[in-house]
Amino acid sequence: MNIKKYLIQLACMFAAVLVFTFLDYLVHQSSDFLTVPSWYFRNKIIYGTIYVFLISLFVRTLKIHWQALLISFITITLLQIRYYLIGYPSLFHLIIYSEHLIFLFVSSYGALYLLENKFKKNKMNFIQN
Repeated sequence: MNIKKYLIQLACMFAAVLVFTFLDYLVHQSSDFLTVPSWYFRNKIIYGTIYVFLISLFVRTLKIHWQALLISFITITLLQIRYYLIGYPSLFHLIIYSEHLIFLFVSSYGALYLLENKFKKNKMNFIQN
């Protein structure tokens, strides 16, 4: 995998995290119980992008749906551990964990799908190289 492919993959994973964060923002705005400080979203974009990108490098030989599932599960679990240590209540985690898992799965699946199809057109089998 050359540097250009890494940068394209990083950009796609960053876009997936931005979509995920926007959807998450909407959920957090829906209830006072789910309100979080502004650094929460900045943190999610920075660390989420790092986690998602690194995990995507390790799972790239799997089918897209498995990649998206592992990326989502590992990333969300790492983020939730941090939020648990900060002191958010258990009910908050129960609601947010499932919402995060769904939103990140959908956005990372979309990014991986675009990556695979874009490079297949160029005969470059991006995901598994």
